[in-house]
Amino acid sequence: MDPHPTANGELTARASRSGLSLLHPAIASIGPWLAQAGLPFLLIAYLGLRGGGYDIVVRSEVGIAAWWIVLLGAAVGALPLARLSRRAWIGLGVLAAFALWTALGISWSESAERSVAELGRVATLMGLFTLTLSVQGSDGLRRMVYGVAAGVTLIAGVALLSRFEPSWFPELEAPEVIPESQARLHYPLDYWNGLAALVAIGMPLLVALVTSARSTVARALAAAAVPALALTAFFTLSRGGALAALIALAVLFALHPGRLALAAYSLPALAGSAILVAAASQRDDLTDGLTTATASSHGDEMLAMTLVVCAGSGLLTAALALADRHGVAPEITIPRRFTARWVAAIAGVAIVIALVAGLPGAVGNAWEDFKDPAVPTADAARFDSASGSGRYQFWEAAADAGAGEPLTGIGPGTYEFYWAREGTLPTFIRDAHSLYLETFAELGIVGLVLVLAVVASPFALGTRRLFSLDRELRILVAGALAGCAAFVVAAGVDWAWELTVLPVVFALLAAAIIGRPAAADEPEPDRRPAKPTRFVLAGLSVAGMIAIAIPMASADALLDSQANVQGQDLSGALGDARSAEDIEPYAAAPDLQQAMVLELQGDLTGALEAARAATEAEPTNWRTWLVLSRLEAQAGNAEGSVEAYREARSLNPRSAIFQ
Repeated sequence: MDPHPTANGELTARASRSGLSLLHPAIASIGPWLAQAGLPFLLIAYLGLRGGGYDIVVRSEVGIAAWWIVLLGAAVGALPLARLSRRAWIGLGVLAAFALWTALGISWSESAERSVAELGRVATLMGLFTLTLSVQGSDGLRRMVYGVAAGVTLIAGVALLSRFEPSWFPELEAPEVIPESQARLHYPLDYWNGLAALVAIGMPLLVALVTSARSTVARALAAAAVPALALTAFFTLSRGGALAALIALAVLFALHPGRLALAAYSLPALAGSAILVAAASQRDDLTDGLTTATASSHGDEMLAMTLVVCAGSGLLTAALALADRHGVAPEITIPRRFTARWVAAIAGVAIVIALVAGLPGAVGNAWEDFKDPAVPTADAARFDSASGSGRYQFWEAAADAGAGEPLTGIGPGTYEFYWAREGTLPTFIRDAHSLYLETFAELGIVGLVLVLAVVASPFALGTRRLFSLDRELRILVAGALAGCAAFVVAAGVDWAWELTVLPVVFALLAAAIIGRPAAADEPEPDRRPAKPTRFVLAGLSVAGMIAIAIPMASADALLDSQANVQGQDLSGALGDARSAEDIEPYAAAPDLQQAMVLELQGDLTGALEAARAATEAEPTNWRTWLVLSRLEAQAGNAEGSVEAYREARSLNPRSAIFQ
């Protein structure tokens, strides 16, 4: 029986009136499920299988689709399904303020092209956040948690299969670029830390469903998926992912209304996880990502073992659920005051033991190790290393960049240029490996405050009257908040913001939390959205699509130009490059592409003109000056070539190219 017959009846009636269920009433009845559970599942599956959505065209397509749905829904009166609450407007307002500040950053940026692309990224996330808020109903949070958990499980399952049976999957690209990464599971997101972060977000959702799902089958399936996710995380060898998962589970445990039940129901899944990780750690060829006959044999063994262990975890959880449902399992409750005393006592003992064991000194040593830029070995031993793999230096440079322009920053998307000039390591990086420090570098204090407000919004707005919620809803909120916490941690230690699937999952969960049903003593939101709301959503949709479409169209034209160069169609390649310039006349990439195409055509005069235009568009980009130097040399202008070469070297002095 539907637990919210009245609410869903209203949604069905509204869908019928808006013309969305003309074929059959059943279409309207499944509409909320498709919007609230199917949407996150399909998004995660699509982005996850498309390299995590890192490509600008892939993520832009998703953003435009989201805004189109919002626009059409608002136009016909189908969206939002219910009047947006004050919490929803606050959350949307904070994200809109961050988008606006990013847009203003274009005016002072070193690269308008990079900054416009960053605005498109923020607009994409805002579109998905707005769409999720618009489709929230009385049962939206539960369905959203189901959809996100299922999507993460799918991607983790595909990742595991790529390690067990690599012959089933296309050739993986990352090991060709970074050979040492062969041991680290990265498919299908093409980045191991990103895959681990996605698993960390999904883990608390599954554990929450183990104690909150309404059916025994759903609880069993959630428990069965946990060991698979744990094994996926192990194969990534990601320390940041492990940290995010631990913090997320700690948040879930802290907010869960039945901690003893949570511990009891989690035992089969946790035991299964330990069994699989222990078994995998004994198979070195498989753990190291080798393609030997031994690794193939180990993959077959682990595939069979994973299926058995996951099934066992699910069956044991089902048995616990049935025992609880039929009153066989004893009900154990511990008073909150008693729990608080024991927690305080245990914490005190732990502090004493830590002091005696020399924890402060160990922390100091770990900090010194973190400052060491050496990259740990790509095997299980890296979990014992505290090295930051250069993060200390990346973060230090970001802090220096922000300190130089504390109010505005250096401009959205331009940290790469600052690092090339001022960085202390001979390493190419595009991002500061921390959303917060990179935002401070690129958007100053104002941007940092806004991005912190964005990531804090589900916690600040979603925990209001948390303890007055019914048990199931509180568990779901706890699980969703724990998933958000995993993203917040991952974004602080890596470039998770750039891997679109990760902030998208955060946006989905945040919107579901903020748009959750009211507490028992709060009035339910009006089901009839006001016309001003629909006008605002329509206006945001138009602005969002414009912000996304401009960099997307330019990038798409450049990709076509590059493809035509490979196909020996230089005339078509030049036309596509000029189309990109027409779309973004302020951008350097179209000029640079034209310069290289004209060079291939033998038009050095035109190539030089285009290269000089590229240096004017991005004067702090060393690549434009290096191309100009080469073209000047071909044209016989030795003085101009040397001058451009020196400028390129001054903008990237530690690069091996100039040594």
